[in-house]
Amino acid sequence: MSDLRKELLRQMKAIRERMDPKLVERARLAALGKVPYDSDAAKEAVGHFLDAKRDGGAFRRKLEQALKAEGGTLDLDGEKAPPPVKPRRGGRVT
Repeated sequence: MSDLRKELLRQMKAIRERMDPKLVERARLAALGKVPYDSDAAKEAVGHFLDAKRDGGAFRRKLEQALKAEGGTLDLDGEKAPPPVKPRRGGRVT
């Protein structure tokens, strides 16, 4: 019986060694009932949200100011989205 247990433990150790350490840590936290937080995915989601807004970057600036007031910074990978181009009017405006 102990041989089966040792073999199973050996197999589990081999599987853990092949796995991504971040994945192992997330699984350990989930088993303890804690919600694992992926900061890279959160930064990416916030970046996509800010890039999708069509306000010329006003919301991004407001968010940056609020974070500066709290002592934090908006540290997103990637470039800021350029402000949207205003449509040109055609014809005479009277």
